[in-house]
Amino acid sequence: MKELKQVSYVKATTCILYGSDEALTLYHESLNALLESDCMDFDVVTFETQLGKKPEFIIDIFEIEGYRIINRTIRNRLHDNLCKKVKKQIIEPRQQKWLEEQEDRNFL
Repeated sequence: MKELKQVSYVKATTCILYGSDEALTLYHESLNALLESDCMDFDVVTFETQLGKKPEFIIDIFEIEGYRIINRTIRNRLHDNLCKKVKKQIIEPRQQKWLEEQEDRNFL
């Protein structure tokens, strides 16, 4: 939080990647390592800093083990990547189940 306190003295838009050690280790290795992994233990936030204001993190989903201040382009790429990973976990299995149900109906 020390780094966040430093940027909070200037009114600016700040983007943050936060998450598990696994996610941050992959990001430290390279942005592509995190993007290409199955890791979803991270989130990205954008906030307007103001004197004394601290960002609000979503801590209900997973344990936050660290953060990195990132630029808007990386924030957008990570947000898009996380959305695609969630879609793959939630939407695609539903579609597959629906297709299987349709096939079963055709054989009845």
